[in-house]
Amino acid sequence: MITAGIDVGHQSVHVALVQGKCLLGQGSLVIAGAVEAAAGAAFEEILKQYALRPEGIDRIFATGVGREKVPLADGQRTEMLCQVVGAHWFFPKARTVIDLGAEGSRILRCDSEGNLTNFVLNDKCASGAGIFLETVAGMLKLSVQDLGPLSLRSSKKVRLTTTCAVFAESEIVAEIHRGSAREDILAGVHESLVAKVVSIIPRVGLEPEVILTGGVAKNVGIVETLRRQLGIEVRVPEFPEITGALGAAILAADALETIKSEALVKELLQINSLREYDQ
Repeated sequence: MITAGIDVGHQSVHVALVQGKCLLGQGSLVIAGAVEAAAGAAFEEILKQYALRPEGIDRIFATGVGREKVPLADGQRTEMLCQVVGAHWFFPKARTVIDLGAEGSRILRCDSEGNLTNFVLNDKCASGAGIFLETVAGMLKLSVQDLGPLSLRSSKKVRLTTTCAVFAESEIVAEIHRGSAREDILAGVHESLVAKVVSIIPRVGLEPEVILTGGVAKNVGIVETLRRQLGIEVRVPEFPEITGALGAAILAADALETIKSEALVKELLQINSLREYDQ
């Protein structure tokens, strides 16, 4: 049995394929044009990579902000639920999941079985989000991939008073004019961004293991700053950007197993009923 999860975010579509309880394949595609077409194109591309055909996929669940715009999906699940299920698959001891995406951040709590128990969102403006880092990368004429490694070279990070992309721009421009090194500006950006995320954690509580998911988790500067500010280990999945899609694929598999179990029970009841009739 192979199931698929499609996570439609603000900027990208992520797809995960699960066979049994194993991750069979995964991939991502930047959204260009209509969401429906992007989701379909990402799904077809992943199937092509793994030599699979659409009829070979037993069930598909969609998640993310655009989950209602995936016509090929058999069902939808919330991104909060899918994130904890996916994180729990990577790390079975996970209890707190910090998800940093393109336009917001989420703090999610789960129990020992990977069930979502509580969450808090911060999706106002671009604070704590990947779009803010993309804005900073453009201002410093760097790629997003360069931000993390360069920030770790800082010896004197600057202090920013805001994570709002609009207001931070003037502060960063001022630091550039002062001659501040790019690594010091980046270290200050990461410090400010992580502080914003950490400030909302008490609303749901913090319990190890802590897992960082989302595309921003690929930024080693953010990961190290989060570890230092929390004072505990923060673990990052091998593919942090596809955690939601993975969770959707796992939930699709669970739903299919439930359907099969219910069908089997119904068949057994019918057999028993026929036997009683014959007697």
